Amino acid sequence: MEDLEQDREFGQDQELEEEQETGGLAEAMADRVEALLVEELAHAGFRLMDVEYRQEGRWVLRLFMVRESGGLTLDDCAAASELASRLLDVADPIPHEYGMEVSSPGIFRKLSKPRHFSQSIGQVIRVKLKEEAVLTPGHYVLRGELSALEDETLVMVVEDEQIRIPLSGVKTARLDPDLKADLNRS
Repeated sequence: MEDLEQDREFGQDQELEEEQETGGLAEAMADRVEALLVEELAHAGFRLMDVEYRQEGRWVLRLFMVRESGGLTLDDCAAASELASRLLDVADPIPHEYGMEVSSPGIFRKLSKPRHFSQSIGQVIRVKLKEEAVLTPGHYVLRGELSALEDETLVMVVEDEQIRIPLSGVKTARLDPDLKADLNRS
């Protein structure tokens, strides 16, 4: 019985290690693809916002981008997909089969890299904090205007109070525009 429990624990440990390795592989591939595509897509008028590479039964490469002039149409997605496919076929940075998807990151886009935050200064964001970064017990989520990114620290205005949050304390973050206010301004 003890051997069975040890085998089960070993299996769980092995699954966790494999998941961590796959996550590391996925992140490394996404970084490699981003470095390969960002300039060429910029020359074509696109800003590559994020690259996601993950296994969902099969490997999927997702490119999230916007037009430098704003927005993204279906024709833009097709053109960006064609350009990215040609570049990836030549460089061949991914050693196995995968599917590729190109889309807009959406108005509630994820913010995960320092440049995402820099590009979002002046906008309203929602930040979920890691437990060790919680400023007030029980308040894990903050919503406010991002006013600056200084030395790996977010500076936000939340309910008329300036708050500083180290990026290392951010669990997740995304844009969080007030759609009702935007509609009323129109």
